[in-house]
Amino acid sequence: MGDPERILPTMAFFLLKKNFTGTTWRCKMKTKSIISSTAIVLLSLLFCTATATAQSKGAVNFVYITDLTGPAHAQAAPLGWAVEDYFNWLNQNGGIDGHPAAVSLVDTKYTLPLMRTAYARAKDDKHTTISFDSLSGGIEALKTQFAKDNVPVLMCTGHGPALYPATWVISMMPPYDDTLCTMADWIMANWKEKRKPKLALLLGDYASGRSPELAKWYCEQKGIEIVGVEYCPLLPTDTSDLLIRIRNSNPDFIYDTLMPGQIKVVLRDKLKLGISIPQVNFVFNSYLITQTVPPEAFDGYMGFQLASSWWEKEIPGVELAYQLYSKRGPVPPFAYIAAVGAAMVWEEAVKNAIRSVGYEQLDGAAILKGYLSIKNFDAKGLFKNISYTEDDLRGGKWLKICQLHKNGTVSNVTDWMEAPWNLKLKSQAGK
Repeated sequence: MGDPERILPTMAFFLLKKNFTGTTWRCKMKTKSIISSTAIVLLSLLFCTATATAQSKGAVNFVYITDLTGPAHAQAAPLGWAVEDYFNWLNQNGGIDGHPAAVSLVDTKYTLPLMRTAYARAKDDKHTTISFDSLSGGIEALKTQFAKDNVPVLMCTGHGPALYPATWVISMMPPYDDTLCTMADWIMANWKEKRKPKLALLLGDYASGRSPELAKWYCEQKGIEIVGVEYCPLLPTDTSDLLIRIRNSNPDFIYDTLMPGQIKVVLRDKLKLGISIPQVNFVFNSYLITQTVPPEAFDGYMGFQLASSWWEKEIPGVELAYQLYSKRGPVPPFAYIAAVGAAMVWEEAVKNAIRSVGYEQLDGAAILKGYLSIKNFDAKGLFKNISYTEDDLRGGKWLKICQLHKNGTVSNVTDWMEAPWNLKLKSQAGK
């Protein structure tokens, strides 16, 4: 049979035309009534068919594998909320070219067995796309499987080893080892003394938290002395011993990969111990810090922003994040805002794929090509620039350093800086 969207309009038009010609008026009343009724029925069918077509576009399943109740929940849960809120908003505004987004948040409690199970359950589903958030351990363990299954996975974390060499893991931010390289560049650009600057690393004890160690060579090559490396547990109760060892190593700066649950303990302990060494965080959840740490403890604390944040309300993407978060609270944390941007990137990749191959052919290979089609994307101003190539799936390469002040305000320390690609440079240097 032909397409009903084409046949029905033709039949309806023909009958309506006949119904109002001289020939029709010469027909018996009964015949006229039958024709009129038939035309009305066909027009009704036409309307119903068009409506059904508009409403029957298949859904795309967005599976977001996260930690809602485990030790990383303070950092990870807002990411999941943002993904859920953004796609609900998108559905209210037409979906992805008319296709609704069906979002599933899967809580893994930050445990590898649950991460494996969540991935295994989702990977073979049709019209499905997958993201892991702050689950670098799971991404590290499963990245070979992602490639074997031809499943592109968007990660909302900065785990460098998952991105070099490029496979089927995609990000929207510089890895945390690249972030340390950026800090090294910043230190050396502003260093005035004749001696080498000294840097201590205070690293969160999880896969991506430890990954900046891979960039120690870059710091040393730049002329920076790494004087100490300490590891902070995910849920510390006291970090005095770590901080005392760092203090005794006499660094000029501290670079940390601490999540919110770690930061609130470390900054309080620094205050208690009278340690005032300048410290820079890898992902600056600045508003959340102001809500969980005394002002005198966070005053002067610095951090890297990979996206615009809560205090930059003039940016359209931040404004949208405030709108989406309003049912949860007055101010969206940085992780939430960055994840709204990540959701836009995710949507863009799927939209590119559907437009390229069609909904029925939507699969992992098409979605990966959808990511590769993203060029100079800024997610309503949330990012400086998101672009992908076959050999570079970091997406975002831009960072800036910001600083908290005692009154709760934030200011820029630097403009946007392009992050060096540590692992590629390390490979080229034979390190």
